[in-house]
Amino acid sequence: MTGMTHWQHPRFHAYFPAGNSYPSIMAGMLSDAIGCVGFSWAASPACTELETIVLDWLGRMVDLPKKFLPFTPGGAGGGVLQGSASECILVSLLAARLTAVRELESKSENKGIDRRMLLTKLRAYCSDEAHSSVQKAAMIALVEIRIIPVDDKYGLNSVTLAEYIQKDRDAGLVPFFVSTTLGTTGCCAFDALDEIGPVCEREGIWLHVDAAYAGNSFICPEQRHLMKGIEYASSFNLNPNKWMLVNFDCSAMWVADRVKLTDALTVDPLYLQHDYSNRSIDYRNWSIPLSRRFRSLKLWFVIRSYGVEGLQQYIREVRGHFL
Repeated sequence: MTGMTHWQHPRFHAYFPAGNSYPSIMAGMLSDAIGCVGFSWAASPACTELETIVLDWLGRMVDLPKKFLPFTPGGAGGGVLQGSASECILVSLLAARLTAVRELESKSENKGIDRRMLLTKLRAYCSDEAHSSVQKAAMIALVEIRIIPVDDKYGLNSVTLAEYIQKDRDAGLVPFFVSTTLGTTGCCAFDALDEIGPVCEREGIWLHVDAAYAGNSFICPEQRHLMKGIEYASSFNLNPNKWMLVNFDCSAMWVADRVKLTDALTVDPLYLQHDYSNRSIDYRNWSIPLSRRFRSLKLWFVIRSYGVEGLQQYIREVRGHFL
């Protein structure tokens, strides 16, 4: 294939896996043929509702806490399909930023202070093994980020994180966001989520968990020990397009509080409003782009074609090749 890096070649071992399958390809073709632009429920009810359904399925497949699942009675969470893990991290950071700024604005000593000045107080954190998109998200959001050295297991540990947070608090700064990784890009290291989580909970910090690659393996029960501490997370993402037979692009993200996410991203002009706005999900308020493709069709085709057991078998076979 002249001029191409053949990501589907059996001996392609660069970057990360780029899973694919005939059901996913067929779903992509059907999505392109339909030409749906599902920015709101009114624009395509089926596009919106199927996305909610498959994210509930996938969340249950990886055994996410119920607070993240769309159909939890009385729950505040929910899921959305983004184009990439980079988008998941960015929108999570934006939601955390707005939450932190509002809290600062509510304090009497900050009355009348310009919001742009309050932004200079915010501090985000990640390890030096975290994906480059975390730093890029901080650049876009105009907040400073602390890049923390990893331990001897190449992961972010709670002791070092707590030291950085305390140092910033002593300087009058406001820690507000920690991005952790389950399966780093450089060496597939895992941050100590079960230790970092309590620190973030105690400090009132938004904890994002990026499991873009390794998160796919959590559909297998024997791999779920790697996500110990997930109950502390505010947001979580994984990419089915990396290891679950779904072709690019398809990045699944869940939040514990969907209102914090939508408050940071909602712009509501008259031409986007509809009669069901108060009774349905409009995914345009969950992501950066307005226009959205029918990505959920790929997940639906793949899950219905292979079933949970079939996908588990595939994950186990692929993992076995590297052991």
